[in-house]
Amino acid sequence: MIQTPTWLLNGRLSLAKLTVLIFVVSAVIYAISPQGRPSFSDMTKGAEIPRVALTLVQEGSFAHPFYALPTGPTAHTSPAYVFLYAAVAKLFGIGWTGARVLWALNICFLALQLALLPILSDRLGIGVLPGLLAAILGVVVQPYRVLVEWESIFTGALLVVLCVLTLDYFKKAGDWKQSLLLGLLWGVAVLANPESVLLLFVWAHIAAMENPPQMLRRARRSMVVVVAGAALACLPWFIRNYEVFHAVFFVRDNFGLELYTSNNPCARPTMLENLTSGCHGQTHPNANADLAAQLVEMGEVRFNHEMLRRALSWISSNPRGFAWLTARRFVRFWFPYLGSYRYSIPMGILTIFSLAGLARMFQENRRAAFLFISTLAVYPLVHYLIQFEARYRYPIFWATLLPAAYAILKLTGWSGREGATPVNARKEDRDMAPAV
Repeated sequence: MIQTPTWLLNGRLSLAKLTVLIFVVSAVIYAISPQGRPSFSDMTKGAEIPRVALTLVQEGSFAHPFYALPTGPTAHTSPAYVFLYAAVAKLFGIGWTGARVLWALNICFLALQLALLPILSDRLGIGVLPGLLAAILGVVVQPYRVLVEWESIFTGALLVVLCVLTLDYFKKAGDWKQSLLLGLLWGVAVLANPESVLLLFVWAHIAAMENPPQMLRRARRSMVVVVAGAALACLPWFIRNYEVFHAVFFVRDNFGLELYTSNNPCARPTMLENLTSGCHGQTHPNANADLAAQLVEMGEVRFNHEMLRRALSWISSNPRGFAWLTARRFVRFWFPYLGSYRYSIPMGILTIFSLAGLARMFQENRRAAFLFISTLAVYPLVHYLIQFEARYRYPIFWATLLPAAYAILKLTGWSGREGATPVNARKEDRDMAPAV
């Protein structure tokens, strides 16, 4: 564990106060920075999420995600952030006020991610300092762009909150009511981004891996209740989808379309390249009225099955082309262009540092290492198959920042600096830490 300087958590600055301080500073800096600048003056701009949310407000229907034509009921988007977007539009209007409220919420979601990093690193047993430095790096490097029309920052906030809660809970699993509440929150994360479900199983196992046999059995029983809670949170959405589409699928039905849009004769690795070349307009109903009309005729589920068939046909006929596209998407995911080299180059350097941090962490704290390795290995899998956008990395940037900070502190010798004390030795500070 990297030890914490005595001046940092010696009663003058508790972990709770440090969390609040990071939240406020992060929110203020991002709010006035180019990366945090509002991109829209009202809530009508943007792609599928705003269109579905405004349809929900105006017509009471979860429908019409595409610009080209009204295509009817949809499961093209995950529902959680759509409902949040719609709630803001309903309460504050779709003009300037509503747009600023949604922007402020996203600033808070981003600040929350960074503010919780010291708590997360402390609960992983690597000390507060790596989390503090990771938060500082997130503020200084600013890899995030506050894009209110997408759910990426909202999902990232949910994942950090759930990581802290899951780590703490499965070390000393509680009663079924606590497990159910945790499961319901996991359900919200799944409804925000279906990829989150993979982390539920991985993180719960990692959190309990050091438990004695009796506690491990209790944690496994709690895991069943947590999964049941997540399923319960998702159940109304699954019922709605079956009633509307008479089909069973997991949260969203758009994988076939996204796979085809990303793997076809004109496809390139990133969405920006496909938009610029015109390939996206040829393969996606958002800007292609003919495809949108096919969707209306076939129905959304059948249309996506047809797009999946076309994608798999092209992939099987062009294995080298698919492998090359996948390799380039892999590189873009880990070394994305973030709108400017001022953000991209530092984040690329931190990504490299994070590998060194993971290697060192694996030697000193297997539990922490497994958590970060599993997050970085599991969450991005689907993004190697579809066209890349930088926002796809936002939900797990924190899992790069923390190992990178750990490596930097190890390289600079903080772990053995005189006058430092482990934060775990300060029981009163731990007692003051928020339950999150």
